[in-house]
Amino acid sequence: MQLLRHGAEARLFLTNYMGRKAVLKMRERKNYRALVLDDRILKERLRTECLLLSRAKKAGVRTPMIWKIDPGSYSITTEFIQGRTMKQEISQNPKKAEAICRDAGENVARLHSADIIHGDLTTGNIIIRKNRLVILDFGLGQVSSKVEDKAVDLLAFKKTFLATHFMLAGQWQEIEEAYVQGYTAGKNVLKQMQKVEARARYFES
Repeated sequence: MQLLRHGAEARLFLTNYMGRKAVLKMRERKNYRALVLDDRILKERLRTECLLLSRAKKAGVRTPMIWKIDPGSYSITTEFIQGRTMKQEISQNPKKAEAICRDAGENVARLHSADIIHGDLTTGNIIIRKNRLVILDFGLGQVSSKVEDKAVDLLAFKKTFLATHFMLAGQWQEIEEAYVQGYTAGKNVLKQMQKVEARARYFES
């Protein structure tokens, strides 16, 4: 197996499953947590991630296919998505940024319409495969119908987008417009996002 990424919550490996390229995600134990509590938390997060991947597909969002779930090792094996990240694509091909950003906004709208909170929306967690966006890594996600949770989810995406793609900052508007067009409660979420931003600025000042 080849280590792809070692994050705070899990390690990602490039591996092989039934003769096909796959990604193995292994959640890691936290030594500071009691063993029983840690086991329960890791299994619950694994269950939630699988639920969100399935729920996102039903909402019309392309996500990796789940091929194997192993609660004993807190791991999940999914298909390997061949392609370039949204981060790479819009950075290297700015002319494509507008269309890709609108597509991203539409996909987030579908997620939120289905009460899916991704939890870690970044342009690095979106792969472009055959001109279609594939959203990865729902490991920090949850199911919630709260406008506040959706506003926080969208705001986190906005902050990482503007920090990573400051030269394309104007394209964030495309994401917002597509989001509102694709989600009936989108305007309410944007209004709440502005309130969350204002609170953050207040506490930072």
